[in-house]
Amino acid sequence: MILSYLRTIRRLKKELKQQQDYIKTFLNPYLEELQTKHRGTFGEEQLKKIRQYYGLFIPTILCSGYKHLYSEKYTEAERKRATLFGILTPVGDDLFDIDKLDLTAINEITYHPDNYEAETFSARVAKEIQSFMLKDVPAKKEYLKAAKNVFEIQLETIKQTDPSIDDTELERITYAKGGYSVIIYHQIMEKPASEDMWKVLYHVGSLMQFGNDLFDMFKDLRDGIVTLPDRCTDYTSLKELFLSRVKECNRLIFSLPYSQQKKEEFAIAMHLIISRSVVVIDKMMHLEEQLGKPLHYNKLSRQQLICDMEKPKNIIKWLYYSYKLPQLN
Repeated sequence: MILSYLRTIRRLKKELKQQQDYIKTFLNPYLEELQTKHRGTFGEEQLKKIRQYYGLFIPTILCSGYKHLYSEKYTEAERKRATLFGILTPVGDDLFDIDKLDLTAINEITYHPDNYEAETFSARVAKEIQSFMLKDVPAKKEYLKAAKNVFEIQLETIKQTDPSIDDTELERITYAKGGYSVIIYHQIMEKPASEDMWKVLYHVGSLMQFGNDLFDMFKDLRDGIVTLPDRCTDYTSLKELFLSRVKECNRLIFSLPYSQQKKEEFAIAMHLIISRSVVVIDKMMHLEEQLGKPLHYNKLSRQQLICDMEKPKNIIKWLYYSYKLPQLN
């Protein structure tokens, strides 16, 4: 596992450099082109998400990880689709949160984007990128099924603005939102996911979404969005739940029909994203020790609710967990 960890870090450093170069040569000029062509601007927070997360780490870790597991070359066409989808993901959020498009409009953009009369900047951008995807993705049927799942669960997230939503429904929406989002990044590759791989990706995505909600607690509480973390009354129990899902995720990964080395390296790559969540949980457990259980979120400051992953101690914890989590079984 130590050798697999070192090989994975070395491979991802190389992939990260390639994707950073691609952002400079392709993504940044294309973002400027979209703003000029469609008479609008991306928000500062949106650009940060595109350049530093969806357009950088997702193509680097997820998409290159799929190809490495299969011992296949990560092609330039796949890189382009993955990077473009890094624009479509946050822009798609705006279609629901700001434009308030209904299911009919979303279906039109998804299945027949060339026919859709887009009236907002976000819709025009989504229309252009989705039109390209439908012409370019090799597995069009599987891509459209994944897109349908993503948009339908996105519509259901409106339920998270209702404080009375029950925990079972909240859990279902959280896991499905993350699971389908990770699956669609596979369905833009040359070959769609197998049934076994589909299950792996759904589980990986559910853990990633759980983590996103942990990192976004301050913003979600401010905006009245109900998430699993802000329902938590005991972070020690939450950590146990999270790690039990990690064990199931590992079981699924190591049941795949690939070499042990490839599966170890794939698990490590996935946990480089997932393990960040445990750093946040540890921070909240420390707050519970200081302030008692349960935490009163409305009395916590922004600093208490946000986990700064650039702090050296958090980086060390992250690297430690990214090594330990793939070994849980």
